[in-house]
Amino acid sequence: MTVKDGSISQGRRCVPGAIIASGFFAALGMALVSFTLPLASLDARVSGAWLGTGFAGFFLARLLAGPLGGLWADSGGARMPLLAGAAIGALAPLAYVAHPSVSALYFIQFVLGGVSGLIRPVGLAVLGGSAPSGSEEGWFAAHVLAFNVALFTGPLLGGFLYWNRSMEPVLAGVVACMVVAHLCVFAGVPASVRSKRTSVGAEDNSPVQRELGVLLLAVFGRSLGLGLFIAFYPLLLTMRAGKAPLLVAALFALPNLVVCAGLFPLRRLTARYSGVAVTVGGLTLSSLGLFGAGIGTDIPAFIFSGAVMGLGTALSMPASMNLISRTRQGQGRVFGVAHATTGVGLVLGPLLGGLILTWSGSFGLAFELAALIGVLCCVPLLWSKGGGGVSKLARWAKGVLAVLAATLLIVGLARVDAALNVVSIPDDGLYRFTDMAMGTVVHLTLDADSRKAADDAARKVLAYMHAARADLDFRDPEGSVGRINRGAGSYYVEPSRRAYSLIRRAVALSRATGGVFDPTVGALTTSPLYYVLDEAIAESKKGLVDYRKVLFEEGRWRVKLERKGMALDLGGIAKGAIVDGAVRLLRSEGVRAGIVEAGGDFYCFGPRDWTVGIRHPREDKVFVTVTVREKGVCGSGDYQQFVKVEEADGISLRHHIIDPEDMEPADRSAGVTVIAGSAELADGLATALFITGPARGKLLLDNTYPDVSALWFSRDLKVSVTDNFPKK
Repeated sequence: MTVKDGSISQGRRCVPGAIIASGFFAALGMALVSFTLPLASLDARVSGAWLGTGFAGFFLARLLAGPLGGLWADSGGARMPLLAGAAIGALAPLAYVAHPSVSALYFIQFVLGGVSGLIRPVGLAVLGGSAPSGSEEGWFAAHVLAFNVALFTGPLLGGFLYWNRSMEPVLAGVVACMVVAHLCVFAGVPASVRSKRTSVGAEDNSPVQRELGVLLLAVFGRSLGLGLFIAFYPLLLTMRAGKAPLLVAALFALPNLVVCAGLFPLRRLTARYSGVAVTVGGLTLSSLGLFGAGIGTDIPAFIFSGAVMGLGTALSMPASMNLISRTRQGQGRVFGVAHATTGVGLVLGPLLGGLILTWSGSFGLAFELAALIGVLCCVPLLWSKGGGGVSKLARWAKGVLAVLAATLLIVGLARVDAALNVVSIPDDGLYRFTDMAMGTVVHLTLDADSRKAADDAARKVLAYMHAARADLDFRDPEGSVGRINRGAGSYYVEPSRRAYSLIRRAVALSRATGGVFDPTVGALTTSPLYYVLDEAIAESKKGLVDYRKVLFEEGRWRVKLERKGMALDLGGIAKGAIVDGAVRLLRSEGVRAGIVEAGGDFYCFGPRDWTVGIRHPREDKVFVTVTVREKGVCGSGDYQQFVKVEEADGISLRHHIIDPEDMEPADRSAGVTVIAGSAELADGLATALFITGPARGKLLLDNTYPDVSALWFSRDLKVSVTDNFPKK
């Protein structure tokens, strides 16, 4: 498309609107997947490294498609790349229909990365090539606004569509969004539209053109942090702010809401500053917000950090796009290169996050380090020849930004250095490892002969945990429990020996607790968000909950559930069993002592005492510490998975621990911690004792498990302990 003298042909005035509308709906569809995929991965118990690799694949596809899409638009017009991208995006979810699995979701995400690489840079190129001279930044601001409205509404819509932990509604939403994006291009972008700008004027001497490299370096720093944010921020929020999907969605979407609200007011306020100064200022603010998210521990901190990130994006995005567009080259090629640069950062961000999580055990450290990289990448641009000249205002702006960046660097480097000292140079002779497994963060603290020995043992343990989880989790249709549930009321299934033995022990625990612990409660708990289902639905499942209807075929190692509709859910005991298995594996690998912890449940082994903390159920703090040796310590509480429901008599807390007696969330405890000779027994009894409450629970332990100790928090937060509970 040719632009001369700041005019645009009358027949093509709808093109910018069509570009922005199609970009909005395409971004909305991608945001649905970007938000829900980490939650689906958490539900499927995939590792943090795998999650980071999956998002890196999305951004790699985006990186590869960006330059190709730009060249295609410059040579043949923008219409066909945009139509092709939207069509491919609409067809991608069919992969999940053909093979409903997490791997299919990651494939869809990869395809959508390529779609993003076609649609976004080509759309920006059309805006840069078609906008009248001097109005480019306004159009870019409108594009950023539409994009961020999509990124804000996408997680909220995704949280709503994923409320029952099913991806089908989410993928249907993706198809709908891509179809609408396709129609917008079809109706509003003529085949004659090109992405080349021909009126150049003063752009020949643009300092940004001469120093495009430093601008792209700053863009790279921003995109690295953004890639980390998209891949890991939902998980960081889930771990620190709770597991309520809508709350996580709102916090995740907050930066985009701030962008939408602040975009045009900030443009007016910063009109007197150079584009470089505004870009650097916005990028620095974004880094500050990212750093704040890394050190945040509560909802107000995440709200503040999200707002700062949003303000930084509102400042930097339109300004940086306008700087990139100020070149004589075809806009498709320019934005393709910029998109590729962004893609490199977006690929490396999730990979960096996955590696740091595995190495350090800290989500926050990854965010802090990404923030520091972002600030460092801004420094060359700030002091480039295009950095605002030598006026008093320019010098003042440079000084403020330099002080802000230096402060963040000093504080951040100090925190990272402290983390490096803790992780890399243990002065207590212990080696620490972290990864994601079993839907939670796993921490290993190992006393081994060398770093290599500890590394080898940790790698084997994490592989064992992933395999055991798949075998014992009812969500895995090919695992032992999944196959048993599928055959309920019809036929015997031969599970793995590991699963068979655990099911036998789970039924024995049910018998010992008089059915308070009952793995067949899976008839209800295998339903998504079962604890908020209508009471009549829960009551209708009661006849299917009976551990005595789990049938064993001795000698053939086979299991059958007597009635159709029955289901096993070993969630109340499997984590402890897997922790015990990990300890046995570590001993066989020559690890002398250590702690295996999975989501707050752990086993301490070896010839040394370990001091561990017991958390308060209503406050984010340790209530008391105890010293144990060769013990499993497991907890259960109503704070782990819950929703607040408004009822006639006030707000009630509906949580995930079901009392088989009435099929309702148990209401005699707020939290319980159990210390036993194995993590498996502690895990199973933690569920049972939470349901019984302290009065019945103490009788159960006195009569059946005299060596087990426990601590209860009642609903009014009164504390009860058994006589043999360890002292401080």
